[in-house]
Amino acid sequence: MGIIRAETIARARKYIREGVSASRWVREMREAGLSYRRTDMLADYRSVLQLEKKEGAFRYIRKDRYPTEATIAAVGWAISKEYMYKVKVQSVLRLGEPLTERFVNIQSDVPMTPAMVEAEVEEQWEQWERYAPELITGLQVWSAVRKVME
Repeated sequence: MGIIRAETIARARKYIREGVSASRWVREMREAGLSYRRTDMLADYRSVLQLEKKEGAFRYIRKDRYPTEATIAAVGWAISKEYMYKVKVQSVLRLGEPLTERFVNIQSDVPMTPAMVEAEVEEQWEQWERYAPELITGLQVWSAVRKVME
């Protein structure tokens, strides 16, 4: 079930970008043999739709301001804390080498400002990169999600 659900969620992103309705997506997934309970499928579709709409909105929040509900996607995922922030990290192994870009996630039980999220990434970076520490050259808080109880 987990693999089927992950596959349908990945396909939902493509269908949402193409403007396909939720009922058509459910029908096509069922025809492809990738279906599970309709209620759960529609909940997953709504979560992905909200993520796609709010992806990158956090970039435009001032570093000293807390985000509003309009910029945080509400999801029913099983994450360990209430909020999860996606941060784009630019780093280099040594000065003069090519730039590496990656996304990291920070979880928190309280809402955080972009400055607080960036400080948390810098604080945890040494733990994540303890074998080959990379130098952070840039941080950009990208998006945020909030776990909701259904």
